[in-house]
Amino acid sequence: MIHNKGKTIIAIFILMMIPITINSSAQFGVWELGWVTNVDGNYEVEMEADWDITGELVIYIDNTRQGELNVAFDLEWDSDIPFIVDGPETGTIAGGENITFTFTLKEDSALDIRSFSPSESYVLTLIAEEVVSGQTVSTQDIEAGVELPEIFNLQPNSIDDQSMYSDTWIEVEVLVSNWGNSRDAVTSADVEIRSCPNLKAEGLDQFSNLIVEPTDLDNNVAKGFNVKFIASASHPDRTCEVTFSVISEGDERVRSVIFDLHVSAADIVEDDQSSNGGSSNGDGLSENSSDLAWVGFYELFLILLFTIFFYRVEQ
Repeated sequence: MIHNKGKTIIAIFILMMIPITINSSAQFGVWELGWVTNVDGNYEVEMEADWDITGELVIYIDNTRQGELNVAFDLEWDSDIPFIVDGPETGTIAGGENITFTFTLKEDSALDIRSFSPSESYVLTLIAEEVVSGQTVSTQDIEAGVELPEIFNLQPNSIDDQSMYSDTWIEVEVLVSNWGNSRDAVTSADVEIRSCPNLKAEGLDQFSNLIVEPTDLDNNVAKGFNVKFIASASHPDRTCEVTFSVISEGDERVRSVIFDLHVSAADIVEDDQSSNGGSSNGDGLSENSSDLAWVGFYELFLILLFTIFFYRVEQ
């Protein structure tokens, strides 16, 4: 049997343990880690045409207990990433507080951003570890898929200045490069010719729906066709300004290249032959008219001889 003195000691011990249990519950109570940034689906960073990246991932930690919470942050990626993440390494959240923390994304200038496909998702795992006296006592983590936007830049290649003669035609190779990071296509192509109404272009329909993969990635090259330029016989000697344009299917923008095409008028060879086929001998008479003059003189001489002959016979 337990004497009254023993019962009293046990009761005191139990009462002493109650506040310890309450304090322990307050110290190691509930805290929650979550996203402030909308990461439903995937989070897409912003990216400029010069491949500068801008993005922010914001988290919150809600500390519902009374005691202070100290956490250490760690970031893990499932694959190589084309950007750098800056953010806090640790955080302190007072009891009853809800605090946000921001992690910024920017481009990794040491990498070729174009080589990272916009169709790929990069999974980020953010880990928050509760630390007490240098030891991890609890851990929570959240995930988000991060992706790059599609950049479209369908651009005709530069074209050297060209030359031709009137009443002839030439073919000019016109290539289109894709300096974006995603497959693109030419919706349509057009040629505008200034100052030369007698110069026409043919073969533009070949560019419609031309698919161009990102140039210089995975051994991809520019694509295009020969465009035929035809100058009429009446085309004057003139330099024509030619603008070749394409419309991108990806961003619907028009991009152009300009080059000069000089048309030389065909040399006009003077036909010096007269209507009867004679050619000039330099004295203003054709060779045939000169021959006629010689024949007339010869006939006159013969008539004179016959006249003299008949005159002597009659004598």
